[in-house]
Amino acid sequence: MKIDNRNELGAVSTPGAKGAAGVESGSRKGVDNLAGGKGADRAELSGLAGKIAGAQSQDAADRAAKVEQLRVQVAQGSYRPDAEAISKGIVTDALANAATAGGPARK
Repeated sequence: MKIDNRNELGAVSTPGAKGAAGVESGSRKGVDNLAGGKGADRAELSGLAGKIAGAQSQDAADRAAKVEQLRVQVAQGSYRPDAEAISKGIVTDALANAATAGGPARK
């Protein structure tokens, strides 16, 4: 998200501000003129933010469905975890944590 408050930019000269103004596209300046012209505040939200929110929402729904499926299996007594996959996950996680902690893994 980008927020521009052009009212506070009046006579203040900041390094790089001149260069940033030159990067603005012509179509974007046209939007400023339609929105009230000089001195109008503007906020821009990218389409990517909406896509991220949608993906998070879908992930949450998928996760809830998986948890419900596992709950039913446990309740029925049919849940059989893969011991090999669990042990590999524990070792991988321990190695990753040791690597990010900056120290060697204990033997």
